[in-house]
Amino acid sequence: MANLQLSGLTTPKADTQDLAYQADPAFLPDKEATWAFPMEEDGWVKAHNSIREEIALFKRALEVIGDKQLLKWQVNAIKEYWRGHEIHIHGHHSNEDDIFNPFLRTRIAYPDKLEADHVTLVELMRRLRTIVSGLVPGNNPTTLRHTWSEYEAMMLPHLHEEEQVGIPLMRAYFTHKEVGALVEKILKGADPIELGAFFHFLGGKREVQAFMKQEGIPAFVWYLKFKGLRTHYRKVMISHADSLIQGRPVTSVHRSKAAKAARPDENAAPVNVMRIN
Repeated sequence: MANLQLSGLTTPKADTQDLAYQADPAFLPDKEATWAFPMEEDGWVKAHNSIREEIALFKRALEVIGDKQLLKWQVNAIKEYWRGHEIHIHGHHSNEDDIFNPFLRTRIAYPDKLEADHVTLVELMRRLRTIVSGLVPGNNPTTLRHTWSEYEAMMLPHLHEEEQVGIPLMRAYFTHKEVGALVEKILKGADPIELGAFFHFLGGKREVQAFMKQEGIPAFVWYLKFKGLRTHYRKVMISHADSLIQGRPVTSVHRSKAAKAARPDENAAPVNVMRIN
């Protein structure tokens, strides 16, 4: 394994030409030129952005509530938001553990820590599930808020490490066409909430069309497979966060001011600036 120290948000970009990462002598790290777009536009980064945004949005909601006693509708909103976020994260981890990582390891000496972190994160999510499921009207979300901050402090560095190591190595050892087959498989099998989050935080129509063109997805597929996912996601996820932030039950199907205001800390891993339409 190459001499790379994974150090959270300060992890340097992997030297893709270091052959210590090479798992199969038959494949050289010479595929970067097949990628016609920068790493920041990669679907893997975009998927991470949706996770970062969900975490930031719920953090904002919990900060607004503070230590106040929860009303019945607030308890329900928290539980529904958590339910959707849990589906999203488990789906994302499954994509990496079951599809992407085994694929990458056929040519790359992939750092074990990047997958081992998922075990720690899942354990932390179990704690969050227990806290959320136990909430009743009259409770306050202090314990949840503190545990959510702990979760954020674990998740954000992990995402950054994957982007500094996993993605550059993927682009060095695999062509865009080869990886595109996996992207297509993931898009076909993903839960509507996971896909809805991806497209919601991707941006508006222009950004969605650009991503589909980038991945070679015909425009008509949007109408067959993806249309309506953003609206569904906003109803079952964004509405609950917006309600908690605004202090009253609301239904959000268009651009969310609350989501726009919820951005990761400026000292966190770099995140693409995205417009939510």
